[in-house]
Amino acid sequence: MTIEKELVTGNLRMEDIVKLDESKAMNLFRKRLQKYKNLAAEKGDTAAFEEMMEKYPEQQKALMGTFIEHNTLAKGFTQAAPLLRLMGFVMDVVDISQNGTDAALEIQRVCPVLSIAKEYGFDHPCRIFCEMEQEATKRAFPGIKAEILSKQAEGDCVCIFKYERTTNNLPITQANKQSSFTQVMSRTLSLIGLIPTMCKIAVKMLKMRFFN
Repeated sequence: MTIEKELVTGNLRMEDIVKLDESKAMNLFRKRLQKYKNLAAEKGDTAAFEEMMEKYPEQQKALMGTFIEHNTLAKGFTQAAPLLRLMGFVMDVVDISQNGTDAALEIQRVCPVLSIAKEYGFDHPCRIFCEMEQEATKRAFPGIKAEILSKQAEGDCVCIFKYERTTNNLPITQANKQSSFTQVMSRTLSLIGLIPTMCKIAVKMLKMRFFN
């Protein structure tokens, strides 16, 4: 099976991904859009979605699982970022874990698919890429909740994806590793850093009191 067919059908291997560059990725994205368009015309949107999803969860479990099985979500996504960068994506990762939940935001600043989707009649390519990615993740990892919070295709400045899972059987997060002393020191230093700003606020308040 060629690399082109593997990406389109959701059977892409790690060795295929590392061979990608942005030009090859764009060509593969085009093939995927065309494949979905043909299937949707022949069978309808729901059937096209499910056919394209057939091997996607298995692929997602192998590739994504490599990064998150022994890491927090944020650390795993951060380690995977260079691979996505090969395909033209530019992303940031924010760790939002708390209260026994391992959680992360994946913020996509650049989506290379947007620039070509309209050529195939798709104003919102999210259905074929991001929504499929989210669904594959949930099927591959039943304990993970995945949600799209914003979409560039709908006018938002970035695409934001939220992922959550319980921290059971996961490595201790960096926040939990911190001792109480370290946390207190961190808060103290943060407050010290605010002193110049607080002084400016105080001066403004005094001016408002005496001159207004």
